[in-house]
Amino acid sequence: MESPVGLLSQPALQAALLAAAGALAYWLKDLPRLLLQWGRRFFVSTLTVDSRDEFLFPALVEHMDQHPGLAGVNQFTARSVRRGTEHQSLAEDLRAGQPPRAFLSPGEGVHILRVDGRWLWLRRELQVGQSVFERLSLSTLGRSPRYLQDLLQAAIDARAARETDRLSVYLPNPFHGGDWMRARLGWRRPLASVVLKAGQAEALLADLRRFLASRERYAELGIPWRRGYLLYGPPGTGKTSLVTALASELHLNVCTLSLASPVVTDEKIHTLLAAVPQRALLLIEDVDAFFREREAAHAQVRLSFSGFLNALDGVATQEGTLLFMTTNHLERLDPALIRAGRIDEQVELGHADEDQLRRLYLKFHPDPAAAAVFARERAGQALSPAAVQGELMKRFGTDPV
Repeated sequence: MESPVGLLSQPALQAALLAAAGALAYWLKDLPRLLLQWGRRFFVSTLTVDSRDEFLFPALVEHMDQHPGLAGVNQFTARSVRRGTEHQSLAEDLRAGQPPRAFLSPGEGVHILRVDGRWLWLRRELQVGQSVFERLSLSTLGRSPRYLQDLLQAAIDARAARETDRLSVYLPNPFHGGDWMRARLGWRRPLASVVLKAGQAEALLADLRRFLASRERYAELGIPWRRGYLLYGPPGTGKTSLVTALASELHLNVCTLSLASPVVTDEKIHTLLAAVPQRALLLIEDVDAFFREREAAHAQVRLSFSGFLNALDGVATQEGTLLFMTTNHLERLDPALIRAGRIDEQVELGHADEDQLRRLYLKFHPDPAAAAVFARERAGQALSPAAVQGELMKRFGTDPV
């Protein structure tokens, strides 16, 4: 019988042993990675959110910006957040002396932190494929996901509470032309703060609520579920304020569209109308300023009149679209623009009548007798509510006496 030493000296067996050793070495080189994956699977909980989720991702990022446990981060991703809410753009904010603040959140890479008494490691990375998006992963020791769920829920609750109390105003995205970006965040405005002729605001609010509750009826009739409103009257009569207050009452946001924007073209307007965010109304102010006898009123308008009409009627327009247009000059509007089906309700907001004057006075100074005298004296002077409010602010300031 051949000895073990003799067996090992045989070339065939040596080759077999070398092959086995090579296979073992090949398998063992992946062992650390496999052990790490196994450990992560059984001993680590991970939560991943990416920027394609339009609610969860910004909610989590904003929550991290304010969480005291994340104060130890020393690498940031920064973006600007506007301070003001009364202007249409960042440029107008800057001219008014309201520079934006820097909004900081953990930057790309891995961050190890202690948050709420737990060790947490956070990975933020940019994913590039058919589209570019950000991915955020939060990991902590332990199999239970409860800690990460609670952290995410706190971010959701904070974002939801803020969004409920605030009104988002969107503008066309100047970089991507076919979608919207949030330009500013303002406080919601009570409908009672807009002093119109008796019953006007309440009638509009009731009409909007009926429309929003009538989707099935529109479907039964085969009619597109859309509604358009035209607010017209002299400057300062509360057209824009009314739209903001109606949106606030219904917990909607506002998409403001200027037809003179360089991104608003015949090709892009269909995409914009199709991309209006859910729970938002579309506002086009001073619509008379963009066209004269169906031709562009100035060189900045790159949208044709026919392209505008086609977009309003287009099948791509969101179901449930609420369109508000305003004008100071009803007589300048082409009848085709305000025909039934495009504009369903026309509401005139005129100069303040005696009842409006009285209620405006009471808004600043709770003296019914003085309010009645003021209203009688000013009635018939063709005063806009904005002019009356300006006078009362000078007289009484912003706080009632």
